[in-house]
Amino acid sequence: MYVDIEGATRIARLAAEFNWTWAVDDLEPFCTQAGWELVELRHAGGSIRTNFHVSRPTANMFGRQHRMDWISIFVSDVADDATPMTVVRPLLIEGFTNLDVAFTALLGTATSAEPGPEATIRWDLPKAVTTLHRGVSAIHLRLTSPGYQAWVDEPEPEYEDED
Repeated sequence: MYVDIEGATRIARLAAEFNWTWAVDDLEPFCTQAGWELVELRHAGGSIRTNFHVSRPTANMFGRQHRMDWISIFVSDVADDATPMTVVRPLLIEGFTNLDVAFTALLGTATSAEPGPEATIRWDLPKAVTTLHRGVSAIHLRLTSPGYQAWVDEPEPEYEDED
């Protein structure tokens, strides 16, 4: 299982420096600077072909009303169903650890980290919230609009019981 640490780090740097407005109009210039191809733009998102050296060199953008909320990118190969988890899991853990080291060197100390079988590490940066997620079969890099992330992070309102 290959993890494209160099490619992921390059994109994390680009995202941290890119002049985001998080409007859909940002997607094509970002893809151009990344060396990616915007394959399709839809009402609620878009599909992207990346230049990562992984089994699924793809990314998806999610958003609505001409706004981008986040971009999710495969930065590792995707394990197939035939490969036992006893083989895949240690490779994903090692790749995720190596990405954490590279991203910490680039972006500084993470804002938050959630350990576990599906671990997450997040850096809240001024221009893009950068998150690494280790799933069951692959590692994703997510670039999120700071405004959208703030909205997601808002605590749920507490309602008083009306007894």
